[in-house]
Amino acid sequence: MERERHLELNSKKKKGLINLECLKIPMIMFTFLFWLSGIAMIIVGVWTLYYEEQYHLLLGSTRYLIIVGLMIGIGGVVILVCVCGCYGTMKEHRYLLLTFMIMLSLIFIIQLSVGIVAFVHRYQIKDEIYKSTKNTMNLYGSDKGVTVAFDKLHQSFKCCGDLSYASWNSTAWKQSEVSGNNTVPDSCCKTPSLKCGKRDHPSNIYREGCIWELTILFKEHLLILGSVMIGISFLQDG
Repeated sequence: MERERHLELNSKKKKGLINLECLKIPMIMFTFLFWLSGIAMIIVGVWTLYYEEQYHLLLGSTRYLIIVGLMIGIGGVVILVCVCGCYGTMKEHRYLLLTFMIMLSLIFIIQLSVGIVAFVHRYQIKDEIYKSTKNTMNLYGSDKGVTVAFDKLHQSFKCCGDLSYASWNSTAWKQSEVSGNNTVPDSCCKTPSLKCGKRDHPSNIYREGCIWELTILFKEHLLILGSVMIGISFLQDG
């Protein structure tokens, strides 16, 4: 009788070990995919910062940079969590696996929240850009970062000022000696050269404002950021 019980217990243990071994492969595959999602978030975040370079200086707040920074930070946390999860799976460490599952839940909530914030901010960015460019235009010529940002904006999108080229007339830059009696910055010229901004003829300068182009740029990037965060969070949850 005791021998039969002993054999039955051994049989159950073997079945448990077989089931655990079977679960290892799917768990490792899931962890690897989760790890890839962390890499993807870091790549998208860094690409966004690299692509926009100085443009974030034209925004009135740091909310956009915070969203990007959170995305990169979450990506880094995901990679570390996956390493712990993979180790816990291989070593069959119960408490490490439990911690891994709890971290997955927390990361899901944070990712989803950041994604939603990105979409909400996407619909607020136009007003923010309109208000901030009015102020930052006054810093043109005195702030190197702002100057570089506007010069690049003018040449990249073939535009000038915020609403139009005439906006420069009411700026601190125009009233200062830095302007050199230019009507617009030289970067507004279709063929930039020293003092070319004195002549505001349509054949010489870009006359359309930059607000719409700048708004589209940030809206597109916020759409990408929000979609990646929400998409990955649901893939992880699924």
